[in-house]
Amino acid sequence: MCWSGEASGVLAAAGLTTAVYVAYKGESKELWIPLTYFALMELLQAVTYVYIDLCGNPNNQVLTLLGYLHIAFQPFFVNMVAMYFIPESVKLKIRTTVYALCAISSLAMLIKMYPFAWAGECVPGVEGFCGAQTCSISGAWHIAWQMPLNGLMSQPVEWLFGFNWGLHAFSYILAAFYLPIIYGSWRFVGFHYLIGPWISDVTTDDPNEYCAVWCLFSIALCVSVIKTPIRKYLHVKKWPFYNREVGDSL
Repeated sequence: MCWSGEASGVLAAAGLTTAVYVAYKGESKELWIPLTYFALMELLQAVTYVYIDLCGNPNNQVLTLLGYLHIAFQPFFVNMVAMYFIPESVKLKIRTTVYALCAISSLAMLIKMYPFAWAGECVPGVEGFCGAQTCSISGAWHIAWQMPLNGLMSQPVEWLFGFNWGLHAFSYILAAFYLPIIYGSWRFVGFHYLIGPWISDVTTDDPNEYCAVWCLFSIALCVSVIKTPIRKYLHVKKWPFYNREVGDSL
């Protein structure tokens, strides 16, 4: 299997068109705004293919940076979708805290970019988005991003059972997966895992390509959530942290 800029362009157009359609139909903004955001990532990838493997080209480097920045702010949009599937009363109480935690996650990912001398360097081949230079190159079948990230959490962390995927991966996992589970959107997290990390893991063994593949399948994730029967099975009405009044009103 081999992807291309044209394929990314078509997928981006499909995602943006679907987002406009569902917004026009009056669907919740918590569904079409994330779809728009992830479709823009695919558009970014389509443009990146024009400069793929040209590591000395400024356009390649800027597009690679934009790819990292897009991922850094994805937890906001993942949680926006996740909160759609919990009771409205719960969402209204927690959303400020949830978005504040997403901001902390994004900040951690930005800190991972800075070349602190004391932090060392990331480990290529182990953590995603790690490389000797800022560049988008060809992976096994899609784009592989690389940047000279620092070494924060790049070495095995004993209290995290040897976690060594970097601060950026750690903060993203906490905000995009564990946080939604805490406030009850476990069904969406399960579906997100299957359509994102699991598919990425079985289609590439390159950690730098993993992120781009995951973003590609995020379009399918959003469209499935919006326009297929899967959507009705993702709502959660009861959770240990919900009070009795919430449960009785559903």
